[in-house]
Amino acid sequence: MEGAIGRDLAHALRTGPFSAVLHLAIEDRGVRLDELQERLAAEGVHVSLTTLSHWRRGRSRPERPDSLRAVRLLEGILALPEGSLTVQLGPRRPRGRWLGRPPGTIEIDRLFTDGTSVTKMLGDLDRWMYHELTRLSLHDLYRVGPHREEVGLAVRQVLRANIDRVSRTVAIFASDDPAAHVTVLAVRNCRLGRVRTEEATGLVAAEIIFDRMLAQGETVVLEYEYRSTSRQPPPTRHYYRGFAVPVVEYVMQVQFDAAAVPARCHRFERRALEAPEQGVGEAWIGSTGGAHLIASDVPPGIVGMRWEWE
Repeated sequence: MEGAIGRDLAHALRTGPFSAVLHLAIEDRGVRLDELQERLAAEGVHVSLTTLSHWRRGRSRPERPDSLRAVRLLEGILALPEGSLTVQLGPRRPRGRWLGRPPGTIEIDRLFTDGTSVTKMLGDLDRWMYHELTRLSLHDLYRVGPHREEVGLAVRQVLRANIDRVSRTVAIFASDDPAAHVTVLAVRNCRLGRVRTEEATGLVAAEIIFDRMLAQGETVVLEYEYRSTSRQPPPTRHYYRGFAVPVVEYVMQVQFDAAAVPARCHRFERRALEAPEQGVGEAWIGSTGGAHLIASDVPPGIVGMRWEWE
């Protein structure tokens, strides 16, 4: 068995979840589940084909001592780095509805201003699990109007299902103006589900329902928008995207109206909203009033731009 690791598997080893790593390792090594079962049995660990299939598809995960021993053996059988499968499991998850965080993620409330409870808002929506989808690509286009006001955000996402029967994701937006009226629009390959708002903070959480149910390994390209209207909008001075889970590629564009092009613009990163800025650098504004940044293999945290008119 070759020890080389393919690109998709290498990425999954960095970002998880467990089911994706196991599935891609099996595909990469070209082995069958019954072969894995036989190899495990030869080491004195007996795991049913159904259980192996459920681990691979994300329908269950190893938790019992014998199951964890099987995972450690699978690392050797599949020629994976020692501990690379085990680390994906993290702490034992609670029973029932699960909004817990697997390894390599961040508590989502740390990405928003104090006083918000995104976790609570998500709990009011349909079940949402960090591990169901891999974020392959995310493209934001943030628009600033002629009075330096926030106009809206257009989003394009490419997602891959890590388990069968995935039908939706959750989109979260925090307006610069808590008094603004924010409308969420499904543009392409999706429709809008339930929407929850937090008037005190301008936070909006919405279900984005795919135009078809995804099986494991299938992808979807989503496009949706937020439009912000306000009677007396304050000037917007930054836009940032918070990542609770990793994303393979992120592109941010900020488009300024010709009457509101700032004097300078900078990109920045943070591990959490209140953490210090890192990776600060100038973001050039083109002759048509646009600035952009591109980031690859983005870890959980914040990527953003800020600007000044004076």
